[in-house]
Amino acid sequence: MTTLRPLRADEQDLLAQATLENINRAAPRYTPDDVLSTPELAHYISSDVGLVAEDGGPVGVVWLRFFSADDPGYGFVEESVPELSIWVAEGHRGMGLGGQLLTEITALARQRGYPGISLSVEQGNPARHLYERHGFLPAGSGFDPGTLILKF
Repeated sequence: MTTLRPLRADEQDLLAQATLENINRAAPRYTPDDVLSTPELAHYISSDVGLVAEDGGPVGVVWLRFFSADDPGYGFVEESVPELSIWVAEGHRGMGLGGQLLTEITALARQRGYPGISLSVEQGNPARHLYERHGFLPAGSGFDPGTLILKF
């Protein structure tokens, strides 16, 4: 049985693993050392708020991170909108866990009064359909086509 709990501040290793698996989704392109040593990737191994799905250990994680305009994330739209990252372990995909994590973090963001959530998703990533079902839309002109936003 999968349970959700708050992400702890000391779980950078989980975020590093999740980030590595997310960026290597289509094919192995990066190593664990790349995640830690590349600034554009390393800033995803911390969180402002997040949730962990557990089933005998972590099987999914979703987290939000605020970025500044001078050090933006890949899905950055503005400083007041946190960027979402989400990962579900290989054997747990396709069973609704990603949707559950997305629903819970969206509710948490609304409770905290955030104006929305943004993210970046590569072309061809099947998760894009999940985001669109939850109301995410293209951020618009001036943004990468993979940048989506859910406004509250």
